[in-house]
Amino acid sequence: MEKDKKLTVSQQRVLDELIAFQREHGFSPTAAELAQRLGFRSPNAAADHLRALNKKNVISITPGVSRGIAITSMSNEATAISLLRSLVDGDEYAREHAIAFLESRGVGA
Repeated sequence: MEKDKKLTVSQQRVLDELIAFQREHGFSPTAAELAQRLGFRSPNAAADHLRALNKKNVISITPGVSRGIAITSMSNEATAISLLRSLVDGDEYAREHAIAFLESRGVGA
């Protein structure tokens, strides 16, 4: 990671929690879920950290998608497996997340 892209302790904590949530559930948390898991008083605190991680290209955020947080360091295979698990589990946002994944790779849905 480049020097100017080094994560703060708080940002690393948020990233670690994002990774843990995705491994547990097979999809990304909402900002509110992330705030709750991290003990933040407001989803805005989590959103601020997410914006900083997005700016540093550690994650990508798909606008208008509730669970549109993707960890950019995850391989395409790991992301695809996560999306498939969400689809199989019937996650209500899995379809739009899968469409966003395909579109981000230039594949029409």
